[in-house]
Amino acid sequence: MSFAFVCLGTGCPVATPERMGPAHLVLANDTKILIDCGSGVTQRLVQAGTRGADCDALIITHYHSDHVIDFWQLIVSSWHQGRAKPWRVIATAPAIAHLQKQIDSFADEVALRIAHEHRPSTDGLKIEFEELRYGSLAFAGVNAMAFEVDHRPVAPAFGLVFETAGRKLVFSGDTAPCDTLSHAAQNADLLVQEVFVDREMQPTPGVRSAETVASVKAYHTTPTQAARLAQEAKVGALMLTHIVPPAADRAALLREIRVGFSGPALVGEDLMRFDLVNRIVTSGSTTVAL
Repeated sequence: MSFAFVCLGTGCPVATPERMGPAHLVLANDTKILIDCGSGVTQRLVQAGTRGADCDALIITHYHSDHVIDFWQLIVSSWHQGRAKPWRVIATAPAIAHLQKQIDSFADEVALRIAHEHRPSTDGLKIEFEELRYGSLAFAGVNAMAFEVDHRPVAPAFGLVFETAGRKLVFSGDTAPCDTLSHAAQNADLLVQEVFVDREMQPTPGVRSAETVASVKAYHTTPTQAARLAQEAKVGALMLTHIVPPAADRAALLREIRVGFSGPALVGEDLMRFDLVNRIVTSGSTTVAL
C-alpha cells in the first residue's frame, strides 16, 4: 500500500520562482489525483517524477484564476506526452463554465494541431466534466470526499479528504476557519492547510491598501488560526501551503505555528513529498522521518 502527498505549487497569484501556483498531487496506490492547476503545474509534475498524461483525475477546488490558469497547458502538454484517454475533471460549476471557455478559445488552434501533427490519438484532448459537490468521490484505491469550506465571496469552495492504508489526509482548500473544516480534520494524519501570514501583509502604497489586506485576510486562515485548528483537531502533522505572501519568513512562520500547535509542522515547499504510510518527508535532498 502506498499513500503520498506532493506539493507541486505552494504559491498564490504573486509570481515567484520558488513557488509555482496552487497545485498538489495525491498518490494513492496506483491512483494519481491532481488538485488544481496553477501556473507551472505541467513543469512541476515532470519534476515530481510523473506527467499530466498519467493523472487519473483533476479536481478544481474553486473558481479563482490562480487555481485554473494552466488548465489548457495541462491538457495540451499531456496530449504531447502521449495521453490517449479523456480527462476526468471534477470542478465546481463556476469553474467548469470557465474551463469550457478556455477549451472554446483554443478550438481553432487545436484543430490545426490535430490536422498537422497526425498524433496516434485525440482522446487525450477530450474532457469529461463532473460537478464537484459535497459527498463521496469515486476513485480506485482510495476513499475520497469533498466538503464545503468558507471562501466567500467565492462559492462554492471545497476541501478534500482522502483515506487509504489506514491513513487520513485532509486538504483544506482556500478557506477561512470554519466548522466543516474543523470537523473534517479530526484525527487526520496530515492536514494540508492554506495560510495567510498576516504579520507580513502590511499596506503598501501602489500595491495594497489596508482595506485590501482586511478583505483578503477575511477569506483565508492566519498562522494562529491554523495552529489552533490543528491542535484542536488532534492532527498528526500540519503542512502549510498556498502561502501568502510566498516569500514569507519560514522560520518566523513556524515559530507562530508552534505557539499553538504541539505536533510536527512543515512549511510546504514546491516538490515536497509527504509519505503518509511511513511518515517520511522528502524535500530536495533532505529526508526526515516524523
